[in-house]
Amino acid sequence: MATKPKKNPRYDLKAADRKRNLAIQIGLTAVVVIFAAALVLYIVMTKEDKPGEGEAKSIRVASSNVITAEGSTEPKAVLSLYEDFLCPACGNFEKQFGPTINKLIDSGAVAADYYMVSILDRQGQGYSTRAANAAYCVADADTEAFRRFHGALYAQQPPEGVGPFPDNSRLIEVARQAGVTGDVPTCINNGRYEDMVKGLAKATEVNSTPTIRINGNDYRPSTPDALIAEIEKIVGEVPALDAGAPSPNPDPTPPQAPPAP
Repeated sequence: MATKPKKNPRYDLKAADRKRNLAIQIGLTAVVVIFAAALVLYIVMTKEDKPGEGEAKSIRVASSNVITAEGSTEPKAVLSLYEDFLCPACGNFEKQFGPTINKLIDSGAVAADYYMVSILDRQGQGYSTRAANAAYCVADADTEAFRRFHGALYAQQPPEGVGPFPDNSRLIEVARQAGVTGDVPTCINNGRYEDMVKGLAKATEVNSTPTIRINGNDYRPSTPDALIAEIEKIVGEVPALDAGAPSPNPDPTPPQAPPAP
């Protein structure tokens, strides 16, 4: 009896191509989906990371024993300070009132809200914005470091319209001396708060610096002792303030111009 010849199995090249093309399409679709998700996440994180013009974030500095309103955790007296690091009047205010404000904070008499605005960029090659941005970056890391950074920038304040004006590398070095590193240099170089500080004066309805407000009301301080008296009208007598206002800060050493080339 004759046997039938065996048929050799056939390999369907077209089916294999279809499977391969399908796998490629699935892979490309997955890559596109992952990329789109990453892009959306980046946009969201970037938007959250960079407050925009019109936002008004303060740097709150308060001691753990701050006096609070009855039945509340909110400070009874909030001292709001609107400053530009290039503003000569702000520098004079820091010299005269800085030690008193520090004493008010440390005694628990006030919570201080600092708003570092930039209104003098044209007189300082953008220094107002750079310095204000850096201050917010430092405050994000450590509010006590911000206090040191704040005082250091005024002690080294360049003359308005004259300079030389510190660049980001110098601001990063001052931040390091104030006690913070970590993400602070990246925050400063990326200008995380630059858009916000450029619009901060308008957002807070401030037309000049320094502007001082107590519980939201404009206040024109005449002397450090008068400021203490005004705060004690709100919070009552604070024993730590009985000695009166401390001495003003000493005159800072004028910044030295770089040597001529």
